[in-house]
Amino acid sequence: MNTANTKTTTTTTVRDTPTTAVKVDSVRLKDTNNPAVWTVIGLKNCPWTKKALSLLEEHKEEFKQLPMTREWHRRLIVEYNCHKSPAVFRGAQYFGSYADLENYYKCWFFTDNELL
Repeated sequence: MNTANTKTTTTTTVRDTPTTAVKVDSVRLKDTNNPAVWTVIGLKNCPWTKKALSLLEEHKEEFKQLPMTREWHRRLIVEYNCHKSPAVFRGAQYFGSYADLENYYKCWFFTDNELL
């Protein structure tokens, strides 16, 4: 495996195979090969919904917000066994609640200062 690592002050590109490139931003890592639109379904004045939206904005993710309606509430319980607000989806896949979204960013993304 041939690895080329070019580091600049703002952006680094890492090539792990000749056909795959992952863009490494100086602040956070983002998989540019698999962009997913996040969907947040939450209650109107829920503080956790607002936190989830803020977290996605902070990481410059593309997302859409849907209001929690009776139909969405029923579908979330029946199809996903979800009893929390907000319900977060990545693409068409149920992802979890705000806590799952927060853990995702804590576990998978590191700043340059955090790496050895």
